[in-house]
Amino acid sequence: MTVGALLLAAGQARRFGAQKLLQPIDGEAILVRAFRSLEAAGLPVLLVTGSGAAAVRALLPQVPSVLAFRHAEGMGASIAAGAAAVPDDWEGLLVALGDMPFIRPQTHALLARALEAGAEAVRPVCGGRPGNPAGFARAHLPSLCRLSGDSGARALLARLPVTAVEVDDPGIHQDIDRPDDLPA
Repeated sequence: MTVGALLLAAGQARRFGAQKLLQPIDGEAILVRAFRSLEAAGLPVLLVTGSGAAAVRALLPQVPSVLAFRHAEGMGASIAAGAAAVPDDWEGLLVALGDMPFIRPQTHALLARALEAGAEAVRPVCGGRPGNPAGFARAHLPSLCRLSGDSGARALLARLPVTAVEVDDPGIHQDIDRPDDLPA
């Protein structure tokens, strides 16, 4: 069974004020760090682009990508574009956010294993708080393809039995939304 990851990199970074995914952390772009964690977990990745697509694709030219034409509508539209392009051999997928560069590869691997074991939906939990990325079995692709707006897959997660995967990874709560979210 193959579990892959949609790596969402389509946002407009309004709160950040610039293309945040290109910003370096320890000499490596935020998006590249997020990708490397998925790669280290052994997951195939499909990059979902939108705003600034050319610059984003240039960071990861080896990664297959899809353009979310309706990305300005919000994260739901970007997830829908990615879900519509999921390869036929993926039996599950994680919806990973390009602005979350601190998630450990082990966390991604644990979520993928839970999907492989038959979970319908998964979500990591650290310190009693759920975080990202969420994951879904292939059976939920039609629902993911219908998403719109800026709430992402929250409504879908609320309707599904979600397997909580306990992790010791504070990175599941750390996204980069504003310049002061960057480490010093």
